[in-house]
Order: sequence, then structure tokens, then C-alpha cells
Amino acid sequence: MILSRTFARRRIAAGDTPSWFAAWGLVVVDAILFFTIAGLSAPYIVGGLAEAQGAWVYVALFAIYFIPMQGVLIISALWAAKSRWVDDPPQRRA
Repeated sequence: MILSRTFARRRIAAGDTPSWFAAWGLVVVDAILFFTIAGLSAPYIVGGLAEAQGAWVYVALFAIYFIPMQGVLIISALWAAKSRWVDDPPQRRA
């Protein structure tokens, strides 16, 4: 989320329109970074949930992993789309 937002804001301010790969590649990088951090923190989180029972485990994992993942990917995708937006004025017909 930080990479795609940072680069998109810089590109929008400069008036540049990146290619598809340049804009959406940063979303992939943000996803990889999120999954790396989630994977490295998983043993600590799952170890802490070892004592929990039933549905609370699923609720905790949903709140710890799924909601932040959706936030990162949605915001990254919004900034990627925003950086590629071209605002053409409407054509007048004579």
C-alpha cells in the first residue's frame, strides 16, 4: 500500500501516465510484501491462538489477516487505477 500510493501520488503530481505493468506491478509488490510480513508473523499469532477454541480462532484470523489484506489490496488497486486515469475532455460535435 505504501509503494503504490507513493509512486502514484508522485506520478499524478508530475502528470505522468504509467504503463499498465508499471501501475499494477506495484500492487503485486504490495501484495508480496503483505504476504511476507503475514507469513513471518504467523508463528507468533497462531501460537497465541493455540489456547483459543471454536469459532474464536476463525474470527481472530479473519480480523488479523483477511481484513488488513483486503485493505492493502483495495487501496493499492485504487491508487493504481487513479495513476492511470486520463481525463480527456468530451469531444464536441459540429
